[in-house]
Amino acid sequence: MPNKNIENLKQVCNKTEKKELEIFQKTIVKNLKLYQDASTKANKINLEVSQKSFEEKKQELSNKYFPETTGPSFPSLLSVVDHLDKAGFRISKSKIYRDKDKNQIKINKDNSVLETEVRAYASTLERKEGNLDDLNDIHIQKTTKEVIKLEEQIAKLKFDREKDEGKYILKSDFEAELASRSAIFDIGFRHAFNLHAREWIAIVSGKPDKSAEFLQSLNTVLDEQLTGFASIKTFQVLFQNNEVS
Repeated sequence: MPNKNIENLKQVCNKTEKKELEIFQKTIVKNLKLYQDASTKANKINLEVSQKSFEEKKQELSNKYFPETTGPSFPSLLSVVDHLDKAGFRISKSKIYRDKDKNQIKINKDNSVLETEVRAYASTLERKEGNLDDLNDIHIQKTTKEVIKLEEQIAKLKFDREKDEGKYILKSDFEAELASRSAIFDIGFRHAFNLHAREWIAIVSGKPDKSAEFLQSLNTVLDEQLTGFASIKTFQVLFQNNEVS
């Protein structure tokens, strides 16, 4: 099959389709840069997924605007009926076969139907009542869903990669880490209190023989602070702007 240049496709497709191509191209560029910066397995998968999605979109548009290529959009007349019915047109299996016999819609030798044929045929049909989507709306919705699915796959792969790199940890692991740090914090302060108690009492001209009572008071305050630290799940941090205007 001839490989249609992407610029040729952009010249013949509509604005929506051109925008879709640009989205896929930008996704490839972004993932290529990520892979060049870090040649990880996850980045490689991201790049391959985006390249595959772009090639599928390019193939779809090539089939539509260059009918000499193979790979039509619809495999059979029945699939065309289903598509047109969902798009809000009055259509039935018997009608489309009658219209085929009248050459109002052309099919390929393998019974497939090009999307360009379907669009031309749809212009001859009546619409159902109510607020219905046309063929372009259905096409845009399908493409949008594909882009969203691709972005979700990339986001998941990025998260898995960053988790493997240690940027994310389980909540239980985080809480265990806090508990261990709290224990070290506790032991360290109590040791410092015992080591410096008499010195601090002497500094304030107190009685060194009262160091036991002094230590008890310090440890009580420390216990109160540690209890509060262990029981709260939300912390409030106040920042004060000391800049002089």
